[in-house]
Amino acid sequence: MIRALSMHLLDRLTIRLFHDERQKQFSGDHARSLGWSSTESQFLRFKTMTQAINFEQKTVLDLGCGYGDFKTFLDMSCCIKSYTGVDQQSSFIKQAKSLFKHHTNCEFIKADFSATTLPKADIVVASGSLNYRARNKTYHAKVIKEMYERAEEAVIFNLLNSEHFTSSSLLEAHDPQQVLKYCLSFCPDSELITDYANEDFTIVMRHSNSSK
Repeated sequence: MIRALSMHLLDRLTIRLFHDERQKQFSGDHARSLGWSSTESQFLRFKTMTQAINFEQKTVLDLGCGYGDFKTFLDMSCCIKSYTGVDQQSSFIKQAKSLFKHHTNCEFIKADFSATTLPKADIVVASGSLNYRARNKTYHAKVIKEMYERAEEAVIFNLLNSEHFTSSSLLEAHDPQQVLKYCLSFCPDSELITDYANEDFTIVMRHSNSSK
């Protein structure tokens, strides 16, 4: 059960207040409201994910989905089977539901993904949503493992790179090699991608019965 991994209430509150302020400051700008420096920066992460994994006709679970921007990106590049987005921010989910109200292959769930029993999907994605600092020092490791267990074929996520980014009171950076080592401990087909941006890195974890 993923509920055992739940993020601390104070951490959740800090994140919510951060995004409330960003939305006031950057109203109408999805990427900057979500904490990205620009839409180009956000989409660079999405491009890295779609180049690493074939999303064609897959079911996708997006953890920390924001406004559903990854669904928009996927619709421009392939035809997925279904999309489920989860986010704890009510305003994000409300707008996402409105934006995609005519799409029959997607749904949005308002929830803390670390405190919710999630559906399984072919591919589980987390872009930017694992960057927040957690009081529970095992939080990130446990969520990554749970993501892998919810995925039928693959998991792909990005984290801030401690070699180039200094952790703050809100955001936490990680050692790419240490994260890769942890992922390899239970998923032999794990891959580290670092050639797209200095400040973060992407990890792909594939189940043994899946194809690249």
